[in-house]
Amino acid sequence: MAVNFHSPEGLFDTSHNLFRLYNAYSILSGHTRSVSPVDLFPQHDFPTLVLGNLNIHHTISDPTRLLSGYDQFRSSPYFNRGSAQLFSLLNTPGVYTRFPSMSDHRPAVVALSFANTAVLPYFPSWNPSLPPTISDHTALTIIHSTPLLKPPPKGLNGKYTDWDHISPLLADLTLAAPPALPTPHLLDLWFDDCLAKITHLITSNTPTERPSSYSKLWWTQELTQLRRVHHHTSHLMRKNQTSPVLAGMARNMYFKAIPSA
Repeated sequence: MAVNFHSPEGLFDTSHNLFRLYNAYSILSGHTRSVSPVDLFPQHDFPTLVLGNLNIHHTISDPTRLLSGYDQFRSSPYFNRGSAQLFSLLNTPGVYTRFPSMSDHRPAVVALSFANTAVLPYFPSWNPSLPPTISDHTALTIIHSTPLLKPPPKGLNGKYTDWDHISPLLADLTLAAPPALPTPHLLDLWFDDCLAKITHLITSNTPTERPSSYSKLWWTQELTQLRRVHHHTSHLMRKNQTSPVLAGMARNMYFKAIPSA
């Protein structure tokens, strides 16, 4: 099912007058799927959001799941087509969207959400926080916002850092000695404490500035998620626990999303 939204003034604070939402439910009918990857991921320049229960399992959406060859065969055409048409996954990888009532079935990530580059920056949050429904599928919340309407956060203006005042304070700063028998946790605590003392001296003597109202942060939570999946699949490939093809797909989706952002 496709739903069109029109606005002569433009949508999502852009010049686009059309936004299209695809809602799909794909099942296996004979030897083919009821919704093909080509139908699900068309090539559109206007903002497009694809939602649905595709009944597929893929490493990018569920990196901790051990996939069979059949799972990969069924899901790869969808993710390959979505990546080729510059659609990015909104799901947080590994966050389950289905909790079956039968004890012999494990939770899964089957409800998927994709956004193309024209609309991706305007969906900063995805989470399954809504109350349970009568279905075994979790209702999802996808937050929409217009980044340009948000005032950019203040940042430090390093050009005016008072180094004449900071330098002697840094020279006299006393830091705790590292732990004699450090565990990873104790080493992290010691390092964080030392770093906090140093950065506090610098930030407290550096004025802040607010960027232009036309400035906006380009790094998104979606990029962070793609980066995690990329590193996770690369690690599994090095340990011979996943195929180079899946690792390459995760890498391509991550690096394609960076210039788009």
